[in-house]
This record gives sequence, structure tokens and C-alpha cells, in this order.
Amino acid sequence: MYALYAWGNFFSYESGLDRDAGWLDPELLRGARATVSEHLTIADEGPLRVDGPGTLFEIGDSLVEGRDLAGRDLVGRDMVGRDLVGRDLVGRDLSGVDWRVARIRVATDGSRADALRITSEIEEAGDIYVDHSPEGNPIGFGEVVTTWEDEHGQWDLALIRL
Repeated sequence: MYALYAWGNFFSYESGLDRDAGWLDPELLRGARATVSEHLTIADEGPLRVDGPGTLFEIGDSLVEGRDLAGRDLVGRDMVGRDLVGRDLVGRDLSGVDWRVARIRVATDGSRADALRITSEIEEAGDIYVDHSPEGNPIGFGEVVTTWEDEHGQWDLALIRL
């Protein structure tokens, strides 16, 4: 099984999409919906389809998968990763909570071929550095197979064998 993760300056610093309220939609966190915003794109093929349950959220100093956030409330809590139980995020004021999406898990069928289909669109756009033997692991788990880095710092991607 493979997973494709994406992050970068455009997403985190330039657009602020890493804190878009759409990420906290229970439908997305449970996997019933696969788009966050029409503005979240990597290629010109429309909105990026995401795997909400597998997306990695940074909450305080912890990384938490979206599936672990579904139905939880971050407001007024000490953020200790998976200690967030049975609360609702929708419609809550999270301005005082230290959260953001750290790594988007891109929606694929779990195969290497489907992940490479997505990255081939990005490679065709040009200005992408591909590393087929990466030394580091920007995700923190799994085996990193390949990484892609936009030479303009807009997007980074990693293909992980789970």
C-alpha cells in the first residue's frame, strides 16, 4: 500500500489553506468528502482530492491523523495528540487553538501507479526536482520511495510505502 503526501509554501504560508475551516468538516475527516476548497490545487485539473482521514494535522507539538479528529473539540484543551475524544469541531472558534494541516494525504486508490499518475501531471508542468533515493523521511513513518520538490518552493510531495 502506498500513500502520497503533499505540503509546501503555497499551502502553508502564502495561501493560509493549511488552516482553512473546510479541513475540520466531519465529512472530510471521515472520508465521505474529498475536497477542501476549489483554491487547493497542485495541477490545473481542478481541486486537489484529499484523503481527510489520512491527512496529518499539527496540533501543538503533536501530529494527529484526520481520522483521530473526527467529532472532537480542540477549544480550551491541552493538545496531546490522540487524547482528543468525542467532541465536535464544526462551527467552533478555533482562532486560539494552535492547529494546522502539516501534510495533506492526497486521495489515491493506494497503489503506486495511481500516486505516480498524480505526480506525472506535476512533473509535466516542469520545474520539479525528483529524488528516487531520498535519505530523509519528511512524513515520519513508512518507507519513503520518492520525493518531489517544486523548484520555486510551492509544493513538496513524498510517496510512502506503508
